[in-house]
Amino acid sequence: MTAALAAVLCGLGAFTLWGTLQATHATEAQSKALVLDAIFSEASAAVAVQEMQARHYQLEPSVASRERYLDSAAQADGALRRAVELSTGDAREDALRLQAEQSAYRQAADQLIVMVTDRDPDAIKQDRLEVTPAYYTLQHDITEVSRSYHSLAQKRVADLRNVQTRIFAATMVGFAVGLALVAAIWRVMLAYQRRVVEHARASQRQALHDPLTGLANRLLFQQRLDDAIEAAGADPDRRPAVMLIDMNGFKAVNDTLGHHAGDEVLIQTGNRLRKVCGERDTVARLGGDEFAVLLRSVSTVEAALEIAERAGGALRRNFLLPVGSAAVSGSVGMALGAPGSSAEDMLRHADAAMYRAKSSGKGVALYDPEIDIDQPGRMALFADLRTLLTDGDPDGQLVLYYQPQVSIADAAVPAVEALVRWRHPQMGLLSPDAFLGVAETGGLELPLTYHLLRIGVAEAAGWNAQGRPLTVSVNVSPNCLLDDAFVGQVRGALTDTGLPPHLLRLEITESGMTTDPDRAQEVLRRIRNDGVQVSIDDFGTGFSSLNQLKLLTADELKIDRIFIQDLATDPGDAILVRSAIELAHNLGLFVTAEGVEDLTALAMLADLGCDQVQGFALARPVPADALFAECAKAARIARSALKPASGHLPPAEVEAGV
Repeated sequence: MTAALAAVLCGLGAFTLWGTLQATHATEAQSKALVLDAIFSEASAAVAVQEMQARHYQLEPSVASRERYLDSAAQADGALRRAVELSTGDAREDALRLQAEQSAYRQAADQLIVMVTDRDPDAIKQDRLEVTPAYYTLQHDITEVSRSYHSLAQKRVADLRNVQTRIFAATMVGFAVGLALVAAIWRVMLAYQRRVVEHARASQRQALHDPLTGLANRLLFQQRLDDAIEAAGADPDRRPAVMLIDMNGFKAVNDTLGHHAGDEVLIQTGNRLRKVCGERDTVARLGGDEFAVLLRSVSTVEAALEIAERAGGALRRNFLLPVGSAAVSGSVGMALGAPGSSAEDMLRHADAAMYRAKSSGKGVALYDPEIDIDQPGRMALFADLRTLLTDGDPDGQLVLYYQPQVSIADAAVPAVEALVRWRHPQMGLLSPDAFLGVAETGGLELPLTYHLLRIGVAEAAGWNAQGRPLTVSVNVSPNCLLDDAFVGQVRGALTDTGLPPHLLRLEITESGMTTDPDRAQEVLRRIRNDGVQVSIDDFGTGFSSLNQLKLLTADELKIDRIFIQDLATDPGDAILVRSAIELAHNLGLFVTAEGVEDLTALAMLADLGCDQVQGFALARPVPADALFAECAKAARIARSALKPASGHLPPAEVEAGV
């Protein structure tokens, strides 16, 4: 028995020693794999941030944007440098290769930053041929390396568990012959194994979670987004949605209340977002004051927007901190998954929507491919337009076409409406629909409006100097009424060209005057006191009350084309147009109908008492050098169509009024 017990003890001792060595080896291998996984994951995140900051600088070139880019580039360089220093063998070779690719990308991106700063027109070419290929090569390789070492880490965890299983089985066999001794050994081994497993789990959690808030980090968020996209497949009822949230006013908290208060705001932000989302959804902190939310499955756009609105509302409530109250809010950009969309697509779309939510001040925005500038073509168009407006358009690419406006009383052409066109050197002649949305989204509507205002006033001054005066109607962005420089821009254009103020008419949309009615009234009153005419454009499509319309300071009311195009066939439209004309006349306004595309509508408008018309039935928008011929044609067509009906047109000598 003693010999048997000794043999058991020796056998158990030998097996324990072997198992300990195996477990130690597996733990070391697993820990090393986790370290490599964390290193390359950090490098991947740093490279992604570097690319994002480079793109932000292209959209908003400023000293602050450049500093953020340089900081993120330094972080990417540092992450890859640490990867080289801390890795050995094949991992070191991977790190050296990625470091070389980062160096190539950094060199191309730095050159692009310089070109954007210098407004070099070849910046787009540099981006397309050098920066973008270098980034995608680097991001692809670093993602593959990160994934391989993440898989290796998982394999090491599985190996460790296999070792534990073998040790446990052998311990149970020894338990039959030496219950007391084996039980003691078994307890010791289990305690040791438990510490090893807990250490492995803690290391894995640290690699996938934000240490401050406990939320998922960028790597875990990316993994779960990939899983959600794969699980959704092509099912339209199981679409994932992504929200990107950027905190507004967070820097002020750090600056005034201290970084500890800022950390508390970040923690509370994570808690508030968790309460808005479901148990299966993921809230992540991507870095700094940027958060992301993954909704694994949403049934409708409305349901997704409701959650986004709740998230925005939760962040608008004051944060109660030990040092005081902090007023911080969040800008939320949302993108919904679609068949074939990738995680990168959804994050890029959500980022573009978030930028629009922040710039518009609305707080929440759903990605719209027709508005948001995240596509390379729209971004290039935005960059070209911004360069034109910054440099003053030396080649005259932005031009005005003019559409004659015919007076029904005498078939003369007393006025024209200015409509913008862009003679793009690569894309040809672009209509307003092709680029006005880009200008509005990118914050260029004010400089574009002022640029076109100066062109229209200068050309009208030239006609007046030739003894052929025409009132030029220029469309004005609604945001101009909120800009303190607007009145000065109008006065400056008139002073520089010598155009009499009564020959300028500014067209403001009806809905554009409802944002801040009191301020709009005051601005329009100052404009009219200078002698400039004001027109209410697109009447009937906005939401102005009759009381607001009564108080408006204006000269002209323009009836929108949607009420004119079916005038001859829809009795309801005829009633609405008659009412609008009578209302305008009672308020002392003259009336212009736009969108007249047939002569029957022209005759009906004359019978309804309309003062002025424009549309394709009379004339199309033409360049300035073809305008007078188009005016003469419009007058002839109007005279021919109106003479039989009215019988009291003046002699033909005043045919065109020009």
